[in-house]
Amino acid sequence: MTDTRAVLFDFGGTLFDYETTAPGERVCLIELAQAAGITAASRDIRQAYRAALKNAFYQYLPRPYYLHRDMFRDALQATAAQFGTTFTQAQLTRYRDQQHQRREQDFQLRDGVTETLAALRRRGLHLGIVSNADNDQFSHLLQLSQLGPCFDSLLSSEDAQSCKPDPAIFSHALAQAGCASDQAYFVGDSLQQDIAGANRAGMRSVLIWSRPDTDPPDSPAPPRHVIRHIPELLDIV
Repeated sequence: MTDTRAVLFDFGGTLFDYETTAPGERVCLIELAQAAGITAASRDIRQAYRAALKNAFYQYLPRPYYLHRDMFRDALQATAAQFGTTFTQAQLTRYRDQQHQRREQDFQLRDGVTETLAALRRRGLHLGIVSNADNDQFSHLLQLSQLGPCFDSLLSSEDAQSCKPDPAIFSHALAQAGCASDQAYFVGDSLQQDIAGANRAGMRSVLIWSRPDTDPPDSPAPPRHVIRHIPELLDIV
């Protein structure tokens, strides 16, 4: 097997679990809806947003590059439309500000992240983050995580002008790491973005699947490895 020189990570959903920030996200969504005069039950608003976000995700997924703020804006406006209204720019700006404040309260890394990164660094490996995130969100979450010093390279989709699974962002990340694709592992939580893109780039893909009651679904782009917890990487790399 080719020597391993780098381990590259997705950020959101991989190094931290979105479930830790989900309660705050739900509060912000309901407050946004109420500010626009939506009187529906909270459950109905959340359900409408989940459906709208899923639809927006698959509309944007084939695009090689986009700003994620645009995707989320479209999902929010589609949600408002289901209740016969629209959100103003002022309301959306306040919603994003509230999201940042709630994340500062709720953000948590996955168990064992810092210890695993330290162990990988001791092995002399290049460590990088490759995130599908706009720069403002990426910087904010990175600051909350305090992980910056653990990594040799950091790459957002906005800086790369490419969004996973587009090949360009993976090529950019490999250039930063200074290694060939078969010398790098890529760890992520999204089959459609992280695993499909890493496989296409020729990297060794690792899916983190933390749902204890289910196994990952069948996929046209299956991961080479599946882990339930980040420290399990040390048995693979």
